[in-house]
Amino acid sequence: FLQANQDPTDPRTLLVNLGLVLILGQILVWHYQRFSPVLSNKRKFSRVFVFIAATTMLVITVVQRSLALSLGLVGALSIIRFRTPIKEPEELAYLFLAIGLGLGLGANQHVVTVLVFVVVLGYMALVSSGKGNGLPPRLLVHLSGTIAGAGQSTESTLREVLKTAEEGATRVDLRRIDTEGANFNATLVLDLERAEQVGPLLTRLEKALPGSSISVVEGNSLE
Repeated sequence: FLQANQDPTDPRTLLVNLGLVLILGQILVWHYQRFSPVLSNKRKFSRVFVFIAATTMLVITVVQRSLALSLGLVGALSIIRFRTPIKEPEELAYLFLAIGLGLGLGANQHVVTVLVFVVVLGYMALVSSGKGNGLPPRLLVHLSGTIAGAGQSTESTLREVLKTAEEGATRVDLRRIDTEGANFNATLVLDLERAEQVGPLLTRLEKALPGSSISVVEGNSLE
């Protein structure tokens, strides 16, 4: 079954290819959920990997021995438009890997496909683990509240918030600020030296803007 010159439409060969694509596709799903740093719903997005790989394998298996079917496939694909936005470049890389998995197995290139698949996932896991150990905790902080008290202004409140955020942080990046009357909203990206500093940071921000609402999201994938 590891020979590339076998007929891919043979039932036994087809079952072997289908079994491999389902197993390797599920490994790809696990790898994406475990090592990908993207902020989107990874469980929901990764469910399509197995479907994409299996569908690609089916298409390649059917058309590779027929020139007429191949030309028909080109015409059919030319009218397909994908509207789903890809928010993270790494999501696109996993999608291409799923497509490559289906292409390789559909063409009966078992050894090459499995070897490249394992090496790529191993490298990505190694790089992701290295990033997790080498980068400081990065947080996306959204602060929302009302400016109150005599002498308080947007400028003084912003200065106090930034000063408070800089305590214990190696980097403070102001991404957005919105004001309307006494309403104050700010979005910051912070690099902390240790994860244990998150609690004291929240306490200081609450003192800088009393009665505020604070939202914190992990942001190691942000640049």
